[in-house]
Amino acid sequence: MHIGELSARTGATVRMLRYYEEHGLLAPERTPAGYRHFTEADVLRVRYIRCLLASALPTQVVVQALRFLLDEQPQVPTVPAERARLAAVLQAELAALDERIAVLERSRQQLARFVEDVRGQTVGPQQPHPDGVIEAGPAVRRAGPRPQRSADRRSARSVERRRPRSA
Repeated sequence: MHIGELSARTGATVRMLRYYEEHGLLAPERTPAGYRHFTEADVLRVRYIRCLLASALPTQVVVQALRFLLDEQPQVPTVPAERARLAAVLQAELAALDERIAVLERSRQQLARFVEDVRGQTVGPQQPHPDGVIEAGPAVRRAGPRPQRSADRRSARSVERRRPRSA
């Protein structure tokens, strides 16, 4: 199959498929005319690639994972130092992924609070509170609109900007 068909079947853009090839994630055969030729196995491979990259794994880790998942018989290194090095790399990736998940979870909670505030009309233009204080929900740090400059102050500033400065 040609690159356009692989793109259509996997949802990856043609540009991304070329990127995958450039970084060693895909290795299509080439026709005598130089066209890429992909197989059915490449459809599954691209799905794995997209899934692994969506997990925020670096490209080099995805290359290694694909080698382990699809290309070779899975083998754990026999030399203890190699196993320890592999385990350290995988543990570091897991820790980084946990950190990104924590950041995303905090962002999600903040967004959920903001949606709740918007639905409850505790943010945005509102009628002032009887004692002059504008209430805001927990997602808003500083409530209320910014104070407007008076028309006099604005016009005075614009006049100052137009006047040439004397030396």
